Amino acid sequence: MFRTSILASLIFGLTGIAVFAEDARQLTCSGTMIEPSAMSPSPETVVMTLGPAQKITLDLGKGVVNARRLSDNKIQLKFRTKEFEGEYFHYTGDLFFIYKTGHLMKLMCEKRAG
Repeated sequence: MFRTSILASLIFGLTGIAVFAEDARQLTCSGTMIEPSAMSPSPETVVMTLGPAQKITLDLGKGVVNARRLSDNKIQLKFRTKEFEGEYFHYTGDLFFIYKTGHLMKLMCEKRAG
């Protein structure tokens, strides 16, 4: 009985460590929205959260938007929302939003402090 409870505690502890290792990673991304009509670019800031279970959330300053992951590999993460498709490049930190309206947002991401 004592062995079983120790084994159960050990398994539970290791499971807790595995879940902790999958904590969300937050990135602060800044760049510009590029208009299709060659108007001057407007500055933008986005907070992207890459969470456990392949969850992606984006704070565009107007509330949080959930994105659906399309693909993810060592080089590129692709995702989609109702308004745009996104591409994030892991090595460089480049983030692009390609809007259905023809707009393009180009951002550079860094790991969020804190």
